[in-house]
Amino acid sequence: MTTTTRHLATRIASLGLGLLFAVSACKTGNGETNNPDGASNANEVEPTPAKTIAKPGRVWPPPPPPTAPKPVKFPKIADFRLDNDLAVYVIENHEVPIVSAQLVVRCGYMDHEYLSGFTASMLGEGTRSRSKAKLDEAIEFVGGTLIAGSGMHVSTVFSRSLRDDLKLSLLLMADEVQNATFPAGALTKLKAQAKASLRMATSQPDVLADTLFGMAVYPAGHPYGRPLATNSAIDSIGIEDVRRFHKTFYRSNNAFLLLSGDITAAEAKPLVQRAFGEWTAAELKDLPANPLNGFTRYELPQKLNVHLVNRPGSAQASIRVGNLAMARNHEDWAALEVANGILGAGPNSRLFADLREEQGLTYGISSAVEPGQAPGTFSISTQTRTPTTGAIIAGIFEHIAQMRNEDPPRAEFETVVRQNVGSFPLQVETPQQIVGKVRTQIIYGLPANYWQSYRDNITRVELKDVRQAALRYIHALPVVVVVGDADEIRPQIKRVLPTANVIEYDNQLRKQ
Repeated sequence: MTTTTRHLATRIASLGLGLLFAVSACKTGNGETNNPDGASNANEVEPTPAKTIAKPGRVWPPPPPPTAPKPVKFPKIADFRLDNDLAVYVIENHEVPIVSAQLVVRCGYMDHEYLSGFTASMLGEGTRSRSKAKLDEAIEFVGGTLIAGSGMHVSTVFSRSLRDDLKLSLLLMADEVQNATFPAGALTKLKAQAKASLRMATSQPDVLADTLFGMAVYPAGHPYGRPLATNSAIDSIGIEDVRRFHKTFYRSNNAFLLLSGDITAAEAKPLVQRAFGEWTAAELKDLPANPLNGFTRYELPQKLNVHLVNRPGSAQASIRVGNLAMARNHEDWAALEVANGILGAGPNSRLFADLREEQGLTYGISSAVEPGQAPGTFSISTQTRTPTTGAIIAGIFEHIAQMRNEDPPRAEFETVVRQNVGSFPLQVETPQQIVGKVRTQIIYGLPANYWQSYRDNITRVELKDVRQAALRYIHALPVVVVVGDADEIRPQIKRVLPTANVIEYDNQLRKQ
């Protein structure tokens, strides 16, 4: 024992004795002495300690049973069509004097990975009658908004203004859509931004995981499963390509207009007619076919493949597990929505409660059903520390097997159904939310009464339907994608998935 340790032990012992003496000296009453020397009275009988009666714990009454869902009336959507076949939908809400407009054109990344985005972004770069500065000044002067962008299936021009300025915002929108000039200098800037974004994408493990998952699930060339772009592909796009794309797709009979807010259909019609009445329709034979139509056969994996992207030294792994599921307008969507709610949608789901809360393998894990005009995907997404990659993959496969092999407990099933039904009113509170629902209905070809009957469709799902949905759309041989340190992760995969075929890639998603 060192000198320092010995001194510390002596101080602790002295302190203990001092405390003992202090306690003894303070004892008074109940037959105990108050002896300043700390000596006890040999004739004193130790008292029998009184029994301590614990206070009764608070008794909480059971929670009341859930009430019946309150009725929700999805608003009636007024619609009309111009002579040039532009369809217009009006969602009234007169609480505030504001009107939003969305002009939705049926073209997107599925038609061309970059041209759709470049075209939408350049609409505001100037028209034949207004420069970019004039366009910006006009909409900003009335405190409005006018922007455009593109997604997978559609491109959208969006405006928001006071009711009294709707005429101006629609005229500016129509001018951009019909008369954009597409200056070459603006395209040069957009291409530089696209290449910078591409460089960043290759450094993001989640981007790599999502991209490779799409490539692995879909057949080669499918718009939903494109590989990473290249600088040369971006550089090859010229200004004439943008103008040709615009001339092909930006036609009145290839678009629809959504108006929401303080407006009626009767008030909207003359304003829309003035702004868009001269917009030229395309000959139907000149409108390109939906590129998704070229894919009529989808092959499912016949063996378990793990796609491993090597990022040496990575402290964690990004993981995707899933498969092809169904198109958004499929009749089984409601049943799979409930199954997904049980498995991985939200903090009360099985994946979150077990792999995150109970085992502490991740900060977050979820599952989702991706909508599509063609079959979308079911997928589980998470990240974990590199040493626990095998454990979390094993846990995911256990939960998939349980969903496929067992009916869920009725209480769990009913809870998810109530959550879906009960949360729906919160999704249709504002005009913007309702517009989003109508937009989804049109893009994915849902029935006209889909949102009016949404809650009824959810409540019609039966317990047995959940397992059937899992058997059909949550596969026993899913596609597995892992992005991380391959040398650390490879042996873990072999241990937990010994029959899997491991396919390795570099961080450009090139097979090794």
